[in-house]
This record gives sequence, C-alpha cells and structure tokens, in this order.
Amino acid sequence: MNICTEFNAPCSPSAWESVAPESMRLDYMYNPVPVAGNNFIRLVYAAPNRKRNYAQTQLLCPLEKGRKYRITLVAGKDEEGIPELDFHFDTAYIFREFANPLTELQAHLKMEAGDVIRSVKGRINFYTFQREFTAAESYGYVLIGNFQEGPFSSERIYNYVDSISIAPVGEQGLLCENAVKIKERLYEQHRRHLIPAVFYRRLQESLQRPVLPVKCITILVKDEKIFTARGRALEPEAAARLDSVLRLYDPGVGMKVTITGHSAKAGSYNFNKVMSLETARKIADILVYRSGFNYDDIAIDGKGNTMPRFDASTEEGREGNTYVTLECCIPQLAPEPEIAQAVPPKPDTLVIPDVLFRFNSSELNAKLYSSLDSLIQKIPREEVIQLQLLGHTDNVGADEYNLDLSRRRAMSVAEYLRKKGLEQVIRHVAGMGEASPVTGNDTPEGRRKNRRVEIIIYKGAD
Repeated sequence: MNICTEFNAPCSPSAWESVAPESMRLDYMYNPVPVAGNNFIRLVYAAPNRKRNYAQTQLLCPLEKGRKYRITLVAGKDEEGIPELDFHFDTAYIFREFANPLTELQAHLKMEAGDVIRSVKGRINFYTFQREFTAAESYGYVLIGNFQEGPFSSERIYNYVDSISIAPVGEQGLLCENAVKIKERLYEQHRRHLIPAVFYRRLQESLQRPVLPVKCITILVKDEKIFTARGRALEPEAAARLDSVLRLYDPGVGMKVTITGHSAKAGSYNFNKVMSLETARKIADILVYRSGFNYDDIAIDGKGNTMPRFDASTEEGREGNTYVTLECCIPQLAPEPEIAQAVPPKPDTLVIPDVLFRFNSSELNAKLYSSLDSLIQKIPREEVIQLQLLGHTDNVGADEYNLDLSRRRAMSVAEYLRKKGLEQVIRHVAGMGEASPVTGNDTPEGRRKNRRVEIIIYKGAD
C-alpha cells in the first residue's frame, strides 16, 4: 500500500503506476476472500464512458530477447466469465493526460480460459492464470488492462488483479545487477496523482519553449563491453564518466546522445563502415533496454576507418583506431520554482486492544462485541474516509507465528467491519508481527499494549 505525499492517504499499490494519474487513479482494494493476498488492483474493464485505467511498472530485470518466461497471476471479474486482461511490454513508462482506452497499443499477451490452472468461487470468482511465452524484445516495462475500445456497459465493470509474477523458465540464477536498486527506487515513489514532470514535459513538447544552453560531454570507449564488469575494469575512467551521464538522463528535456563507431580492422572501407555502425547500434540498444533511454534521443553513425587516432601502420595503432565515441548533450535547465503544497490532514488511529480477542487467537471475543461496537462507532460515517488495518503482537513466540497471528487478527477485524457496512472504505489489511511496538516488551503491561490491531482512518477520497 502506498501512502501518497499529496494527500497523506492510501492511494495506490506501491511500485505500480497509473497511466493517467491526473484523470484516473489505480484502486487498491481490500480482499475479504483469501485467494493470493489480502488486496488487489481494480481495473476498469467496461464503462458507460470511455474512461479506462491501467497498471504499469518497471520489471526488476528487463526481458531477454528469445528467452522463455512464465507469467502467473490471480484475476477476477465483477460479472460471470473469465477476466479478459491484456499485457503490453515496452521500453519505458506510458503516461497520458486523459484516461482513454489505449487502443493504439499492441497486446503482447492476453489471458484466456485455457490459461486457468485454479479457480475459487465466491462473490467474485477468482482464477489463477499461468502461461509461458518467449520474449520478442528486451522490454523493461509491463502494462496491464483492456486495450479495446469496447465493450460498453450501463455501469462500470471491473477486473481484479493480484499476485503477478514474471520469471524465466528453467535455470534462473541471480537477478540482474540493477534489480535491487530498481526495486528500492520503485518503492520510494510516493507521488501518485501527477504525471511525472519528465513525461509531462514530453507531452507538452509542442508548446513553444525557450532555447536552452547545452553542455556536451564526449566519452570514448572501446566497444559495448564497457557495460560489463570486465569492460569497466579495463576502462574505469570512461565507465565512471558514463555512469555520471546515465544518472543525468531525462527524456523529457531534450538530452541527446550521438554514438559514433570507428573500425580499423583488416578489410575494405565498406566492411569497416558496417562494423562501426554495428557496434554503435549495440550500444544504443543497451542504453534503451537497460538504462531507460528512448531511441528518439539517440543518433548513431559509423565512420569506418576514415578517422584514425593513431598510426595505422602498426598493429597497436590499428587496435587503438577501433573505438566508439558517445557525445552526450544535456540542456542546462533553470531550477524549477518550488510550489507550496497544502498540508494534508493527519490520519486518526483507532486501537483495538488484545482483550477483545480470545487468548492467543485471532477469533474475536463474542462477549465483548458491545465494547468493539462502541470503538467502531468512532469511525466517521458522514465523511469520505479510507481505512488501513494493521495487526501487531508482542515479542513472545516465534517471529513467523507472531506475523501470522497479527495478520489473522487484522483480517478478523476487517471481516467484522465488512459486516458493519464498511467494506468499501477498507483499502489495506496487513500484519506487522512484533516489528512496531508502542512500548517495551519487558513487562506484562507493555506486552499487553503491544498486542493490538490499529485501524488507521484517512480523511478524503485520495
């Protein structure tokens, strides 16, 4: 669950982005039926208007072209029948100002009835899908939703998605080098209701903008091996300069990279021309698929053997004349003025004490329902709110047991709230185990206070 900075309230699942965050957010809903997890993403499948929302994220590791992968997910639908979900892979995020159907996108995968391996019947029928596919390109991003113009409906029909996994088939080995950094960056994103500035500027690029001063940096490398550990070790200075440029890349402000290959191998001019172009193309592909660059921002050229840097009559000289230059031109932007943000209301917390549960159990004590009802009456009914439920325990017992007990207790309270008509405002239910005590666990009184379920009440729809 993501607590967004704009409203200090639950607003979307962490690490997932809405395609049109200013027009239609991602709903993250409490799931009373344990299928895969306790929550799911809710995506519009059909509606009386054209509005449609989509879920997208960056993969921890880009797909490898030609490699086989297995995708597994749980999905449900408001009405009878198998949920229809399209998957689109890309080299970058896709953002739009308006929540219209993305009919221009290609559905690389579509979940069908033949992909169902398990089903759970209930108020919403949930299905576990699984299928294998071969990556057509080295894509680094995935987008989920319905890309078709229709169907239309007199009311909104939703698909519900949970527990998505895309993993290589067979021997997997370690994750790629940047996986941990990518995951950390995805979970650090808490601004969920605005199109990121970098993409917004790209959407507004038709507007007249002042010509900005440009600073160009030229980096000379041997070849595409500069992106490998061995290549970096051979050219540490070039690798460090390249890292600095990659961190500065911003596709929305006009940063351009010109990659020029040079080749002085034995052979004709035409042969060296082709070889130098091929090396430049390899580096361009790496920048796009591994570092998030756009091909629109990259120009490639091959000079063959026409621009030697050393004496071409020696073997050492010819080796030195085979190289690549990367000219990175970065507009020097003026700092954007800071806009004061309205302070969102602080959430209230309602504490359900340990005494309202049976001893060492997640079952609520029926004899104390009146006490529980008096607490629940403090939840505002006349205001727009959202609820997050977190279970906690003391530190007595095994970590895994405490984590499971805290989760089950939170789920029991959520089920009780559902019966009281509050299901639609429950956004997140989770167990924290013994990780967040309110006081020390060295006394019976302290341990009693730490055994609790917190109902966090956020004011507002977002």
